Amino acid sequence: MTAPAATALPPAGPAPTALAVAAPQWRIDTDRRAAARAALAAGADQLHLDYGGAHRGPPLSDRAQLRAAEAVTGELPIPVLAVNHLNDIGLAHEQGTADPAAVELLLRALDCALHLGAAVLHVPGFRRSLPNTDGLRAGTAEALRGLCARLAGTDLLVAYESPLGPHDSLALARAVDHPALRLVLDTGNLADAGLRPLAFAEQVGAAGLLLPDLHVKDGSRTTAPSADDLPALLRRSRARSVLVENDYRKTPGRLREDIALCRRATEHPRHPEDAP
Repeated sequence: MTAPAATALPPAGPAPTALAVAAPQWRIDTDRRAAARAALAAGADQLHLDYGGAHRGPPLSDRAQLRAAEAVTGELPIPVLAVNHLNDIGLAHEQGTADPAAVELLLRALDCALHLGAAVLHVPGFRRSLPNTDGLRAGTAEALRGLCARLAGTDLLVAYESPLGPHDSLALARAVDHPALRLVLDTGNLADAGLRPLAFAEQVGAAGLLLPDLHVKDGSRTTAPSADDLPALLRRSRARSVLVENDYRKTPGRLREDIALCRRATEHPRHPEDAP
């Protein structure tokens, strides 16, 4: 099948001088180039790409799709490739082993991330990949350990995200025991699990395992990013970037609003209580 003709993207804006704000392609459009145009128009510094699959658009294992994604990297930095299709497959089996189909998907995504020059491969743990039993946590650790073992000779990080609290998240990371693994802080998911994002940042950050790229989005009973809470969270987590991850498919105007709110949060002066 012939790939559609590429549509030129507008030129990228200037590189951020402080905190970078990223937009999530999977929350904007399954068409990666259309999502990049929308992200640039809203003022984003970066775009996080999704590997694709199921209802998330065609997978990057398709050569035409990978070429199109590669073209996007010339217009907007793509630091992260997310493998959200894992949530439909299941990362682990209850008996404590990794799911072979999920491992195969991760390895395909790893090849794509390296091809695109991404710095982070994002691995989610929700829905069918939710690590809510001892067996599933053991199988998740096995899957992540096997993935990390493939990173020799690369600078790629693996970022794992789940609704686990800091104690269980750190236990899982220590079971993986690989220097390339980091844990993701997502404000909405933690709030929905009854957890405090600031406490997660403090405990995981103290262990040196916090990815300095935060995710901010609404929870089921909360609105994010919060103009009141975000400045302290950014300071205490030593964040280098923020991904605004609300659903912008039906409310595209909110993307610009969320990006602007994150930028304003960095303008607050440093508080004495935030010093290490």
